[in-house]
Amino acid sequence: MLEPRSRGAFRAIRGLPGAPGPRLGRLVRMKIFGSTSSPYVRRVRVVAIEVDEPIDLVDTTSEAGMAALHEVSPIGKVPTAIIDGRTIYDSRVIDHWLVSTRGWHGLTPPRDPWRDENIINAIDSALDAIVQVFYLQRGGLPIDGTAYAQRRLDRTATVLGWLARQLGPSRISFDPTPGGSLGLAEIALISALDWMDFRESYPTARASELAPLRAAWHDHPSLAATRPRE
Repeated sequence: MLEPRSRGAFRAIRGLPGAPGPRLGRLVRMKIFGSTSSPYVRRVRVVAIEVDEPIDLVDTTSEAGMAALHEVSPIGKVPTAIIDGRTIYDSRVIDHWLVSTRGWHGLTPPRDPWRDENIINAIDSALDAIVQVFYLQRGGLPIDGTAYAQRRLDRTATVLGWLARQLGPSRISFDPTPGGSLGLAEIALISALDWMDFRESYPTARASELAPLRAAWHDHPSLAATRPRE
């Protein structure tokens, strides 16, 4: 089952209370409960690659994997991470833990963390809307053409249009400087749109203004290695 969007902003800062230093807690590999198709799990996998954090993926598409997930999480949703002796249930919090304790490496910290959180929250809102429709359809419920489904499609279209207006001058990231960069917001958007294509759940071609961003990072190693698959 996919993780719903996070409630509230969580600012990534070095010196996070209770966090080890950048090179501590590395004797045990991070364990991630999830699947290779989940866009939320993909975000964590991408960030882990970028910050050079090895992971062990517990596949929750199997009965054994789901049983293992429920042993460590009362929520039972993915991703869940066990890292540095902690169990963390939310993709955004896991990502912030990684960059706060391992450093940003090749990723770019946001110039305005609160703007970045708003952008990621909007992405999650659009993704959640399509996830809900997809799983209801997959479960055989006749929701096509209903007001429920249309509201979620409309929300996604509105959010994607707003995101296009948040792009920086490079048009390949949300960074307001001319060069463009890859950060948590860009990873979140690419993961969401790629999942929509993978599941054929939303016509992402309608969001043509976001195409340059996707094209610019299409072959970036961490994103290429984590494209959704069954």
